[in-house]
Amino acid sequence: MQTMKNERQFKRLKNFEKLLRSRLAELKNHVDQLRRELVIEDDLDDEVTQASRSSNREFVIATMEREIRNISEIEQALERIAKKEYGVCVTCEKTIPDNRLQAIPWTRRCVDCAGGGIKRSNGRPLAQQPAFGSSLG
Repeated sequence: MQTMKNERQFKRLKNFEKLLRSRLAELKNHVDQLRRELVIEDDLDDEVTQASRSSNREFVIATMEREIRNISEIEQALERIAKKEYGVCVTCEKTIPDNRLQAIPWTRRCVDCAGGGIKRSNGRPLAQQPAFGSSLG
């Protein structure tokens, strides 16, 4: 019985590791592509073209920064898998549900600790709040 549970857990972690490695490769390729887009061209035609290129450059840099942060998060998740700490919330130490890990495989926190279960003044989590204008309180 315990052996089957360990095998299932091993398979589960291998699946998440495969998912993370695939996403990591995608992100690294995307960052490389973005770096190539940042090549500076000296033959700017006019101020409008220069402004457009500057705006595009800022967008590319912001995208690269986000992707690099994601790469770091994925690398940390792969380290947690190696240490057998993956899937455990770093804040409350509860098991992170698989549906959350499927959505964000590099997450370190469960929904509640990440702020998704924020309690409102009436004590109900945000997801249980009535819709705007609803009288179903």
